[in-house]
Amino acid sequence: MSAEGDSRDGDDAGGGDGPATDGDAAVDPPTLRGLLASVRAAVRAQPPRDLFLVAVPLPALLVAVSLTPGTEAWRLSLSTGGVFESRWALWTAFASSFVHASPAHLLDNLVNYWLLVAVAYPLSVVAGWRERLFGAAAVYLAVVPLASAWATIVALGGLTNAPTAGFSDVNSALLGYVVVVWFAALATEAGEEGEPDGDDGDAPARPAVGVDARWAVVAALGSLALAYLAPSGVGYFPSLPAVGSLFALCAALVAVGLYAGVGRPRVVGLDLPPERELLYVTGASVAAAGVIGSLVVVPFGSNVFAHLAGYVVGVAVPLVGVVLDG
Repeated sequence: MSAEGDSRDGDDAGGGDGPATDGDAAVDPPTLRGLLASVRAAVRAQPPRDLFLVAVPLPALLVAVSLTPGTEAWRLSLSTGGVFESRWALWTAFASSFVHASPAHLLDNLVNYWLLVAVAYPLSVVAGWRERLFGAAAVYLAVVPLASAWATIVALGGLTNAPTAGFSDVNSALLGYVVVVWFAALATEAGEEGEPDGDDGDAPARPAVGVDARWAVVAALGSLALAYLAPSGVGYFPSLPAVGSLFALCAALVAVGLYAGVGRPRVVGLDLPPERELLYVTGASVAAAGVIGSLVVVPFGSNVFAHLAGYVVGVAVPLVGVVLDG
């Protein structure tokens, strides 16, 4: 899971606990024991301070808020005229993201949070985005509660006076971050074009392989197209083919532009260690399941507009980093 220990030559070519290999010799298939050992080694290789910061403070805060008497009054009422209607409206718009309706609601958001950071942090290490992860998290905590409250009031305000609360909007922002950092991390795995394919200097050069991080834009637009085109799990968020088709068209146009500018995504030939491959497979699975579970197939009572607002902010913030990296 860490960015270290990435050598693929000589004794490191096996990537697991099998025997050393030379050149293109066959390697032992990855085993569950070897993968778990690699995960433990990767965790031990990371600064304990980082692991503590990503795993403990936010869940502890959410639990503390839930145990504090009177915090149920912090839930945002959908009869509120606007986020800036009053000081209390502004406070509940922000604080409602840290309040939960029941212990089961809290537990669900805690599990989702830990699942998201469990892939977001190692992908950030691989991408060289460790500091960006913490910076993005700070932006999410400050901006997403207000953005999701605004989106909810605009969409549902005046229709009901039901209260809304929960950390799922911030979790959706972390989901957006995972979508982007997955591409940013995979972009670092690219081989150099013209690198000799062996020790013989006259050997043919290997083509460059990898994925340009800007393909994350296509994935983000495509996921938004899916959210608006697919039948929703809740009646108040019906499918909107016109909006979904617009996102799909934008995704297609960006894909065409990237194909012309940087070529198609290439992942064959990366020769990743098994534990690194597992990280990308897990990250892609979490991202796909998260998009479907938070924007498409959602349980009754979920606030899809809050999820959508959080996801958009979550994607937009790390994409700034992609643009800055060129």
